Amino acid sequence: MRYESWTTTSPDGKTVRFAYKELSDGVAGISAKTDGRFVMILQRNIRAPLTREQVEAVFQQDEF
Repeated sequence: MRYESWTTTSPDGKTVRFAYKELSDGVAGISAKTDGRFVMILQRNIRAPLTREQVEAVFQQDEF
């Protein structure tokens, strides 16, 4: 089971900490945290390990 976490700066200057963990049976957990806000998503049936760009794209859809 793979785990990865990293920190990046959003276009508006916020520091965002992302995490990705492969769980059992094709389930992955992804999360993002910034300014005391934390969002976690469990994703089923992933076809391949997610890249950092794929994880970040999930959270770019909303103003996190």
